[in-house]
Amino acid sequence: MTITLNRLAYQFGTDNATTSVQVGLSGSQDGNSISASLQINSTDLPDGKTFDDMTKADFETLAKSMLAKLTAVTA
Repeated sequence: MTITLNRLAYQFGTDNATTSVQVGLSGSQDGNSISASLQINSTDLPDGKTFDDMTKADFETLAKSMLAKLTAVTA
């Protein structure tokens, strides 16, 4: 299934610094679909990166990785 980015929203603190980013992902295949909204916090960012260092593609890649971990089926 191809998962695509459909939303990217930044949240700012009172000092105008980015505090988190909301990422929306969706996809469908053969009648099955998925829709997810993920919050990326500073602790989720790769080492040495800040919100301002990240591109749209970086957030999409990170969110897809987070989604894969969150939806992994465990016994």
